Amino acid sequence: MAENTTKLEESFYEATGSTLANTSYLRLFNLLLDVDRETKFLNVFKSVIVNENAQTDILAYDTYEVSEGEFLDNISYEMYETPKLWWVVALFNNFTNPFEELEPGSNIKVLKSEHIKTVFSDMERIAEL
Repeated sequence: MAENTTKLEESFYEATGSTLANTSYLRLFNLLLDVDRETKFLNVFKSVIVNENAQTDILAYDTYEVSEGEFLDNISYEMYETPKLWWVVALFNNFTNPFEELEPGSNIKVLKSEHIKTVFSDMERIAEL
């Protein structure tokens, strides 16, 4: 948690009057209150994880075999045609260090591209804090 921020005791719904769909690909943790004591925010990498149902639903993801020297941005490009969605791959696999080289030959889960729109929709709802 950033210095001088405060964890709110209220839920996302209580703070925003909005809920994410039960089928959301994201799960939320605590909301934070910024130093001005008025701005509510969510540190995405510390506050959001992929919904467990999506991680176990074989219809939600593809598996990807990691090649030698490959990083998340390469996988993002291969799967989504852009390197900018590396963070989706990181979230879906609970990677904490996106700069760490991946183990060649390992299989990781990659959210199917048709579900990316839902992730962005969920993120927009979160951003409405």
